[in-house]
Amino acid sequence: MSINAYPVFDYRMGKVSFNLYRDRELTDFLDTEVDIYSSIHDDSGMIEVPLKTLLEAAGNAKELHISERTMRRLHANIEYARKHNIEVVTYYCF
Repeated sequence: MSINAYPVFDYRMGKVSFNLYRDRELTDFLDTEVDIYSSIHDDSGMIEVPLKTLLEAAGNAKELHISERTMRRLHANIEYARKHNIEVVTYYCF
């Protein structure tokens, strides 16, 4: 079983950013910071991650074992959020 996380910008879905199961160190970090798993029910849900938390995760990419592919996607999410003055990135997970 696999659950992907997709960012939601202006109610249109972007490309998958990370996987809640395969990117375990990242999702554990996010859960510690913002309790993401409380929003996931029956393997789906919306999670909200502050831009500040995404920046912290990106800064700790090596320690969190974030793949280059996931980092490219997180950087794209961060840049989009900065460009559009978004403080919290919403991900639709399913």
